[in-house]
Amino acid sequence: MADVLRLIAGGLLGLLCCYGGILVKRYYADREKFYRDAEQFAAVLSGEIGFKKTPLPAVISRFTEGKTGGFCKVLTAFSAKLSAGVQQSAAAREEAEHARLKKEEKKQLADFLSVLGTTALSDQLDGLRRAREEFGAKRAKCAEESKRLGGMYFKLAVLIGIALIVILA
Repeated sequence: MADVLRLIAGGLLGLLCCYGGILVKRYYADREKFYRDAEQFAAVLSGEIGFKKTPLPAVISRFTEGKTGGFCKVLTAFSAKLSAGVQQSAAAREEAEHARLKKEEKKQLADFLSVLGTTALSDQLDGLRRAREEFGAKRAKCAEESKRLGGMYFKLAVLIGIALIVILA
């Protein structure tokens, strides 16, 4: 009876380790998706305000329609706060704090959101071009981290799970 309980406990601990590995891998994949969406938004926004002169709330609502992910959630909440009359820089800082990013990345996101639609068109287009390049570089870095670190931590968690099963069995 004790052997069966140890085997069940080992199996449950092994599954828990595998689930932890999946969560870590998902964290890295979510960071990559965040920056991919941010890069796409900067490209869409530069086209919309440069050629069609579309207002910012309309661009945000069209871009986030039917999309999920961290960046789209931040954009949706940011747009809702702007519509409610919250000052743009305050809304940008608050929503950047809710993003699952590192501290300096949160500051960059807040800076990006706080200047949208507040400067001359040529300055905005230059800023969006720079932001798109920065987001693209971050996306590439996050994709490499996702592939390297996400996969490594997942495999490590599976191995620890297997080791726990063997030790308790």
